Amino acid sequence: MFGAAQLRVFLRALVTIDSYAFDDVAEQLAANDEDNQQTSEEILLSTIDGLPDDKLTGFALRLVLTAHTPIPRESEIDLLTEAEAAFAPLQPNKTASKKTKTATPIKATQKTAAKKTTAKKQVAA
Repeated sequence: MFGAAQLRVFLRALVTIDSYAFDDVAEQLAANDEDNQQTSEEILLSTIDGLPDDKLTGFALRLVLTAHTPIPRESEIDLLTEAEAAFAPLQPNKTASKKTKTATPIKATQKTAAKKTTAKKQVAA
């Protein structure tokens, strides 16, 4: 596992590999400052340097997943779905207490449906 200083170095290296890959993230970060004259790389590097240690992992995920193609082609891996499953697990269903109700038998439902169909035919005639 990386320490904070190591993760910072890794993120700085990642950002400088391809300065155009993370333009969307840089635009989001600079959205409030219309007069910002910094390049995407400069915005990202200053953000990395200013983040508290406990926010670095979240920023790394945001950086990589924002740059990822949202709709994968048939032969591609869907990393966003994998990330959602890993980082945002499903919440327990609140309707679990409702499951204690006795289920209506299928036969009764079929008889009711048959009665409704017969009644509709009589009304139509």
